[in-house]
Amino acid sequence: MGPREIHRRDRVKIATKLPSWMVQAEADVERLLDEQLKKLDTDHIDFYLLHALNEEWWSNLKRAGALKILERAQADGRIRHFGFSFHDSLRVFKEIIDSYDWEFCQIQYNFLDEGFQAGAEGLEYAATRQVGVIAMEPLRGGTLAVPQPAKIQQIWARAARQRPPADWALRWVWNHPAMITALSGMNAESQLAENLAAADLAETDGFSAEELDLFQEVRNYYASRMVVPCTTCGYCSPCPKGVAIPITFSAYNTGSMFDTWKSAAWSYDTFTVKAGHGADQCTQCGACEPQCPQGIPIIEKLKEAHRALAQAL
Repeated sequence: MGPREIHRRDRVKIATKLPSWMVQAEADVERLLDEQLKKLDTDHIDFYLLHALNEEWWSNLKRAGALKILERAQADGRIRHFGFSFHDSLRVFKEIIDSYDWEFCQIQYNFLDEGFQAGAEGLEYAATRQVGVIAMEPLRGGTLAVPQPAKIQQIWARAARQRPPADWALRWVWNHPAMITALSGMNAESQLAENLAAADLAETDGFSAEELDLFQEVRNYYASRMVVPCTTCGYCSPCPKGVAIPITFSAYNTGSMFDTWKSAAWSYDTFTVKAGHGADQCTQCGACEPQCPQGIPIIEKLKEAHRALAQAL
């Protein structure tokens, strides 16, 4: 780096993630971190995350001594802060939080996903242990930012103060005192300007009781469009054949709720089916159904979900 680039580096914070699924031994952590530093053309990473932790990958990282390596990298200056991003059940989230003195974590969080994965309870749990929480998917993959269905527009139109859809969603995340910040994907400069304007006016506990009631009406409308009454509680898991039951139902519901079948199908195929955890692996053993508090006929709904998502590809 030249002098000008070094000056700019001091003004920029870089975050990246360790690909957890690629780690089997201690040497993998060192190799991957050094490769990332080289590709980024920097001598340090400001925020480093163990990526997409679930129960399996967390176990692998512990066996590989990943935390010891990251502590060493932090001591020698290669990374400044480290935490993790998360995609699994609330139970696993609490186990990971309790296992180490983390600085921060990243969870999926928006006003429709209070009960998904770590969810609202996980957010509070992390906060009580003084772990900073960052929200990913505050706009739920953009579905809470695009022009909303007519029914949703009618609900928001009753608010005393009018806001764009993205503004409502982002402010809801920032409204929570335990949330540090939100990561919003942006595809255009206009979206950047809109999100910055919302951030400038963000505050905690800033919604009126009437506005919070509107959020609940919006949730109720989207809930009415769900095709499986799954709350992603995870009681059906683990499946003996590894079927990711809550994730499959979440993709199915997302396609129906937002009429985003192609993106829901792509996500399901890419991250679930190709990883060997799709509903096509179900052997109809029936172990899951007695565990479901909602009484969902899981076997039939898995067939239905897989068929609908496969047709949407």
